[in-house]
Amino acid sequence: MNAARLFSSFSACLLLTLAAHAQQPAPNPIAAACGSTDANYTVKHTTASVGPTQPPPRAALVYIIETMPDYPFVTKKVNIGLDGSWVGATDAQTHISFVVTQGTHHLCAIYQGHAASMDEEGQTLLLNLKAEAGHIYYIRYHAMFLKDSPGIAFFEKVDEDEGPFLVQRTEEATSTLKK
Repeated sequence: MNAARLFSSFSACLLLTLAAHAQQPAPNPIAAACGSTDANYTVKHTTASVGPTQPPPRAALVYIIETMPDYPFVTKKVNIGLDGSWVGATDAQTHISFVVTQGTHHLCAIYQGHAASMDEEGQTLLLNLKAEAGHIYYIRYHAMFLKDSPGIAFFEKVDEDEGPFLVQRTEEATSTLKK
């Protein structure tokens, strides 16, 4: 085969490959982290929180700690997702914990309230977590609602000094999926 034909064949294969990739839809990061349906949880507070425990062998432990103030008549419920499935929900001044395998995971939080100042971007948070076996990860969820500007929510990775402190200052959330 001569060089011109070889180059022509290579170019055709390259164009077909690029066309095939261009037609694939971009992955949806919300579906990858949160799941495909809206979940509605009932959240109860448990005051018997003993603080962080150790993760099981070959796994990591994740705490999501909601530090929103408990204002009357304001919904503070937040659904928490992991790798496309819901794991539960938190409420004001509560936390949940769950075990993850080593590797990359996709976390999600969706605020369930109806704050007029919170736009869609502020209601859904995503976080990429690279978990290592034997580690404990503390992640704070917090939202702020300001009088003359849009509300904002954020995930914040918290270190091993502040994390246990926040877990001890909050109650454990026990969530049940409503049917």
